[in-house]
Amino acid sequence: MQLTALQRRGIVADNRRAGGFSMIELLVAVLVMGIGVLGVTALQMVSLQNNRGALQRAEAVQLAYDMMDRVRANPAGNPPGSAYSGLDLAEGPPAAANCNNQNCTQAQMILFDQAIWKCSLGNFHDENICQTLRAAGVLADEDDQPGLTAGDGSITVDGNGVINIAVQWTELGNQQVRTITINSQS
Repeated sequence: MQLTALQRRGIVADNRRAGGFSMIELLVAVLVMGIGVLGVTALQMVSLQNNRGALQRAEAVQLAYDMMDRVRANPAGNPPGSAYSGLDLAEGPPAAANCNNQNCTQAQMILFDQAIWKCSLGNFHDENICQTLRAAGVLADEDDQPGLTAGDGSITVDGNGVINIAVQWTELGNQQVRTITINSQS
């Protein structure tokens, strides 16, 4: 099949028109790509914040169960564990002897357990007892075990022997105060 001269010119003209992208097409493609990259970046940021929040919640739960185990190991008081009760939020760690280096009574062990726990929560790193326990090697360095942001805790035991342990912290990023509470029958 032979093409006429007009048909050949049309093919040549069509080939010239379809020869490349226009500047507007290129800019639209770059814009769409940029919006996609921004969306992926925002998604990554939200994911990192959620992971950080989950890590803090897991650490709070671990610290709460650590104290619950300490109470169960030393069930002083009537009902059992009630000797640990009365440690409130915003109350610093009690002065305590280092029970790792000496034999302690039940009462001394309670103060030691409470001091270690309060120092581990994160809000009381600068307290003298925390510094003393850190220097003695009972607690890890602040860099190795920073605790929770503004971490604090409380222990109550009700008349029925239900042990309530609460851990409170300020979530990084949104600065929201979070609290988890565990309870167990003594």
